[in-house]
Order: sequence, then structure tokens, then C-alpha cells
Amino acid sequence: MNREIAFKVLVGLVVCFVLGVNVGCVSVPQAAIDVNRQVSKGITTIGDNGLAMVEAWEESAYNMLDERWSNVYAKADATYRSKKGLSSTAALSYSQQEDVAGLAVLIRSEVRKKIKTEADSMRKIISQNVKNTLEANESLTDLLASASAVSSLQKSALKEVGSLVPIPPGVTTFIASSLKSAGF
Repeated sequence: MNREIAFKVLVGLVVCFVLGVNVGCVSVPQAAIDVNRQVSKGITTIGDNGLAMVEAWEESAYNMLDERWSNVYAKADATYRSKKGLSSTAALSYSQQEDVAGLAVLIRSEVRKKIKTEADSMRKIISQNVKNTLEANESLTDLLASASAVSSLQKSALKEVGSLVPIPPGVTTFIASSLKSAGF
């Protein structure tokens, strides 16, 4: 056997071994890739729903605060009177009433700021989690697509190797067939 043929046979066997080992491990149906792409759409929808929930929560919190405005104002009035040493029944001047209203607005503004901060924090968490999950899922989709492509290429390569180096028939079968055709 000359060296060129021996080398081709050796290369063919190595390629067959490497490809044969990997072919059994990689078989990704296109449907799996398509489903994974649909999962990304579902992740986005879940994120959008989460953001809508935060918007509803924020709006409810502002409405609840507005419903408690009279309590906030009463607390501001009591705090003002306490600091000024005024009785709860004493009439307040116009300027004092403005001070109480200003204090109530400050309290309300502080609570509104806390509501906004909390809502922004939840929005940030949801957005970051959706982003991270989408990135991970897209990486998985890319990996599945890549594995599918590798499998397809391996199958093509095996066909080429098979035609490059013909596999001889079994020796026993070949000898028996040859003897039979020779009339023995």
C-alpha cells in the first residue's frame, strides 16, 4: 500500500472516529430552536406585565395617599400646633394656616418621593432580570442553532469521508463470494 493511500485511510479513520463520537451527542431538532425563540417572546411579555403591575401599584399608592390627605393635613396641623405651643381649638391666622398647609405638602411630597423611588427600584429590577434572562435564552438559542449546524456538517462530512475512502467488505464475505464466482 503506498503512503498516500495509507495516509488517506488514516485521516478517514480519524475523521470518522471524531465525527462518529460527536454525531451521537449532537442532534437538535429545528422545533427546539423555534420553541426557544418563542420563549424569548414570552420572557418579554412577562417583563411588560411586570412593569404594568408596577405602574398600577404606583398609581394605587398615589391614590391611597390622596385619600389620606385629610389625615396628613390633620397630622401636620397637630405637629405645627405642638411646636408652636397652640391648643387644638385655637384659631390659626392665615399665615399659620399656610404654614400647616406647607408642612402637609412637604409630608405628602416626601411620601410621594418614597413611592416613586420604590416603583423605580421595582422597574429597574424587572428590566434587569428580563435583560439577563433574554441574554441567557438567546445564548441558549444560539448554542442550539450552532449544535444543529454542527450536526448537519458532521453528517455531510461523514458522507464525504465515506466516498473518499471506500470501506472494504468483510473478508469472509468477500472470499466466499469470490470463490463462488470462480466456480468453487
